[in-house]
Amino acid sequence: MAKLLTILISFVAGIVLTVAVGLNAMPNMMIKEVPSPLGFDETLTQIEANAKGLGWKVPKKWTVDFQKNMLKVVKVDIGPNKVLKMCEPQAAADILIHDELKRLSTTMPCTIAVYVKSDGKTYISVMNMTLLGLLYGDVVKGIAAELAPQMDEIITVSAAATTTTQE
Repeated sequence: MAKLLTILISFVAGIVLTVAVGLNAMPNMMIKEVPSPLGFDETLTQIEANAKGLGWKVPKKWTVDFQKNMLKVVKVDIGPNKVLKMCEPQAAADILIHDELKRLSTTMPCTIAVYVKSDGKTYISVMNMTLLGLLYGDVVKGIAAELAPQMDEIITVSAAATTTTQE
């Protein structure tokens, strides 16, 4: 009986530990953050060029300057921080055509943030499309599987690419 109780306690402890680790890791899994080897403006320029090269729409009116807005509204300088909103129109239409998926409008258009942290380095963050697909399944899972590699390509910036495009 004592052996069975030990096994049961170990099993429950394992489940509790797994759930705790999963819940702790979840925020880091939902949003991808990568450092950029470029400066702030160069990173923004290359991300936009990458997106347009893949056929994504990146209207200028969808760019939000959080630094400027925070300075204006609450007089706090949060440092360089811009958000680019972009759309792969066919993918959006393929999702939003379904009544049960219209609520995903809140996640559209796709948002990519570029900001500078106190270490002086530029960073890029984006929602994890693969995880989003797993959460919603079916139609979204298929579209997310197609878009996730594109999003990774969009946020991949390199000093070499900037040098090449400037020549």
